[in-house]
Amino acid sequence: MLQSSRMSLQQVLAHVDRAVAGTSVDEAVGEGLLSIVGVLADDVSLRKTLADAAVDPTAKGAVLDRLFGTRINGVSVEIARSAAGHHWARTQDFVTALEVAGVTAVAASAQAQSRLGRVEEELFRFARTIETHHELGWALGSDGPADAKRALVRDLLGSTAAQETLLLAQQAAAHPRGIRVTEALDNYGEVLAARQRRSVAEVVVARPLTPQQQERLTQSLSRSYGRELVLHVQVDPDVVGGVRVQVGDEVMSGTIADRLSDVRRRLTS
Repeated sequence: MLQSSRMSLQQVLAHVDRAVAGTSVDEAVGEGLLSIVGVLADDVSLRKTLADAAVDPTAKGAVLDRLFGTRINGVSVEIARSAAGHHWARTQDFVTALEVAGVTAVAASAQAQSRLGRVEEELFRFARTIETHHELGWALGSDGPADAKRALVRDLLGSTAAQETLLLAQQAAAHPRGIRVTEALDNYGEVLAARQRRSVAEVVVARPLTPQQQERLTQSLSRSYGRELVLHVQVDPDVVGGVRVQVGDEVMSGTIADRLSDVRRRLTS
């Protein structure tokens, strides 16, 4: 995002924080925002109109009230109305801001129920399941109906997942907005981590870590990055040994497979 959109996003998230302040958080706020995102994702003309700074804010508010006023949570509509009044460098930035706001509100609801960590872990595991089952990835990434994808996610997660997990997983599957479903889920995971004031470190190891090893690695990485990190650990025997860590765009790798690959490159160069 350009600076203007980033500043607008901050204002939108501040609005969400005010809306969900307190110990009783209504999940309907996040659900309503994500419903708006779903409609905007499918309607180019509508999202252009709502993100256009030249369109009168009162007219935008009237459009939102007409479309959503009787269908979804009133707070969600008010947040969307306020967001439409900010300046956005790109139309997609406006939609992305509403999506981040919706996920943030869902995260606040899960946090109020003391299950935010559980939701974060369930989303991560679901994303990895999609990655390892190519037919599933194809089905969720196809042009199939959104309702069919929601039903598939519901069948896969069943009744064992938290309700917030199901909501976010269905949103990512039904409206990935031009990216892979797994990428959308990972983006949601970053928002959940931010709600806990933490960053996510994607860790790949050859064998499962013991609780003690994971705790030591968490402490070591948190000291290195100067902030608290939450580890998402994935086991991949192909790395042979060592560990690969990715935090944001930064990758640190000390795996045997990577070192062997580097040796092969140097021998053939």
